[in-house]
Amino acid sequence: MQGMTEEERVAIALVMKRLGQTMDRIGWDKRLRDLTAADVTALIEEVLEGYGAEMSRIAATAEVPF
Repeated sequence: MQGMTEEERVAIALVMKRLGQTMDRIGWDKRLRDLTAADVTALIEEVLEGYGAEMSRIAATAEVPF
């Protein structure tokens, strides 16, 4: 990935909370190799859905640059 925009950095930071909540359900003491396919799928879904939602929210409030 080239460089990230400030908006992308903000979206990632906001997704971390959602990811943390999913890890609370899975268990922080589990090692990555011990996660089930369902656990990994849940983590990936949180990242993708959360990032998309945050980027959409940011874009809706952003000023058009032209």
